[in-house]
Amino acid sequence: MSINIGIRAHDVSEHTFKHLFSVTANYGFNNVQFAPFKFLPKELIANSSRYSPGLLNDIDQKFRHAGVRISVLGNYVNMIDYENSIRNKNLQSYYDSLVAERFLHAAVVGSETGSILSPNGYSPHNFTNTALLRVIDSVKQITKTAEKLGALFAIEPGINHPLYDNYAVRRVLDAVNSPNLFVIFDLANLISKNNYKDQDTILTEAARLYGSRICTFHLKDVDFMDGKKVTVPFGSGIIDVERYIDFINKLKPYTFATFEATKENDLDNAISVFRKADKQATTRIKALQ
Repeated sequence: MSINIGIRAHDVSEHTFKHLFSVTANYGFNNVQFAPFKFLPKELIANSSRYSPGLLNDIDQKFRHAGVRISVLGNYVNMIDYENSIRNKNLQSYYDSLVAERFLHAAVVGSETGSILSPNGYSPHNFTNTALLRVIDSVKQITKTAEKLGALFAIEPGINHPLYDNYAVRRVLDAVNSPNLFVIFDLANLISKNNYKDQDTILTEAARLYGSRICTFHLKDVDFMDGKKVTVPFGSGIIDVERYIDFINKLKPYTFATFEATKENDLDNAISVFRKADKQATTRIKALQ
């Protein structure tokens, strides 16, 4: 197996470190995507202002003891909120998370780009040039801090957000032009009822336009029910798993990739589907060596 698979921490059934690490140990996961505000009790950390060196060190020691790496430190707050007071507060959360990245030895701080509406609601205004310029402005501010700290920041595309296709991603990367800016790639996020048959085109475009900037991947699946896109456990939807895993292996062998929105009772099947596709992909790769 040439991909380091993991899980999103807040997808486990019990939000305690004891239970999380029992799941990682049981399945042999060596990394997790960890969003503190979604996993830890609100009484402990409702927002980034509650971070302290002592708290972060305590969390870091728990991960080290379990032998688990934080592949993505999630900070999913809206960086382009129309209300500037909210937007500025959220930008501060990114700065705080970049500091936390260093304490927690996380690989990268990751986030979607958010929505013009609050909180993160769908809006056709997300697909305007104005929205994309707002993303560029926010990402420039975040990466400026990342560069000062020696930290890494990654944006995640999605069809309901300003980074709704591969070309929008490339535009942001070019405009920000920071060595500390990367991309979290999730094929399911870029799928719609209009393009789900064109998955190979989406992957080929991504590799050509910004493949070198992808730092980690999500393993998620989707389907369409009553005309609406819904998230389903990995391997049970319309994602071409074999093609996706082959894409990951060729582009970034040994990368971190985390199951997303796959609950514990669906992990056995998801891992079985992944391993079958990964075995086929690595066999093809070895044949080329």
